[in-house]
Amino acid sequence: MTTTPIIILLALFFITLLLGVPFSWSLLFSCTVALCFIFPGMPILTIVQKMYNGGAKYTLLAIFFFMLAGAIMQHGGISSRLVMFAKALLGHISGGLSIAVIAVCMMFAALSGSSIATTAAIGGMLFPELVKEKYPEGYSAALPVAGGTLGIVIPPSIVFVVYGAATGTSISKLLISGVIPGVLAGILMCIYAWFYARKHNIPKSNSFSWQILAKTTLHAIWALLMPIIILGGIYTGIFTPTESAAVAVVYGLFVAVFIHKEMNMKKLIRIAIDSVKGTANILLLIMAATVFGYVLTIYQVPVLFTNMMKTFITGKISFIFFLNILLIILGMLMDSGAIILIIAPLVYPMAISFGIDPVHLGCMIVFNLAVGQATPPFGNCLFAAIPATKQDIMTIAKNTMPFVVILFFTVFLISYVPDFAMFLPNMMK
Repeated sequence: MTTTPIIILLALFFITLLLGVPFSWSLLFSCTVALCFIFPGMPILTIVQKMYNGGAKYTLLAIFFFMLAGAIMQHGGISSRLVMFAKALLGHISGGLSIAVIAVCMMFAALSGSSIATTAAIGGMLFPELVKEKYPEGYSAALPVAGGTLGIVIPPSIVFVVYGAATGTSISKLLISGVIPGVLAGILMCIYAWFYARKHNIPKSNSFSWQILAKTTLHAIWALLMPIIILGGIYTGIFTPTESAAVAVVYGLFVAVFIHKEMNMKKLIRIAIDSVKGTANILLLIMAATVFGYVLTIYQVPVLFTNMMKTFITGKISFIFFLNILLIILGMLMDSGAIILIIAPLVYPMAISFGIDPVHLGCMIVFNLAVGQATPPFGNCLFAAIPATKQDIMTIAKNTMPFVVILFFTVFLISYVPDFAMFLPNMMK
């Protein structure tokens, strides 16, 4: 079978990207031309049907609900109360405010499921506080970038949902697999922040007060309960990941409207429209990737790719190493969802042949992409921090590198010690 259609596909894809065509439309256009070359006279309706089949999956409903829940958390007064709680809990130790930034990022990640949203929201709120407390501006800008990467690792995570839909892997187990790796990475970054503050003689933010801690805990209790309810429901099997996303929306609305009273109809309509737009972009990407996967299947590209890789990858250890390097590089250059939809069908069969559990593979892929979002020079979280902190990209990138090294270490740790990712999923019912 001639390889001309594949060459045409790749050429058109990169040419349209260079011309500024959005990723989804570039992929869809190039796939359509390639399919018409393979099957002259193919009805466009056939391609539309393939796209529909890719997007008409029940599990993908979780994407919209998680995006809406995250927006409700941000605009409903929940995230600001998490910030006050973290400052009261950690502000009295060396580097307490910087540790609070990472801790808040971890908590907000568990609510929003988005790295970019976490970086932008927490960076905008806490960067001025960090500068006021005499932290260097570059370092202050790097903190929400580093902590924000955990947005797609700590559940709920839209990227885990996309991977599960693309590979048929249990989304419940995928979401739970990110808990220990995400918390571990957060703890390691907090330890570095503590040493950094000690080394640079950064003063403590405030003295510890049980009264203030009790007050901020009371204000933040509804926000702190949310991840417990969501993850507890998934872990115990009370509801599915899709149902948990809907529960998150209902819970968030209840808290924002009736407890904090910071959500009105006008604000809700605006964030609902934004969530619909964001979901539409992701679903279009998924549908375009479905057509791409159809073209690859026709030409048996996954099989050819696996055979080619096996010529210089001799075992599980070398496969994991090369996969990590590939994913981190791609994570700097492309959208996480796009990478998963393109790479997962190629590496999945090979990973299974080496005895790698699909859930472990998913955790590795998602964590690698998270690291890529903070890795200079093109990480998405780096750019998300620019408007929030008003720092240039080089300054942010330079100060982010120590955290990136920590994240690299965590990636290889969970890659070669599967129990970090698999302990909780293996205990699920």
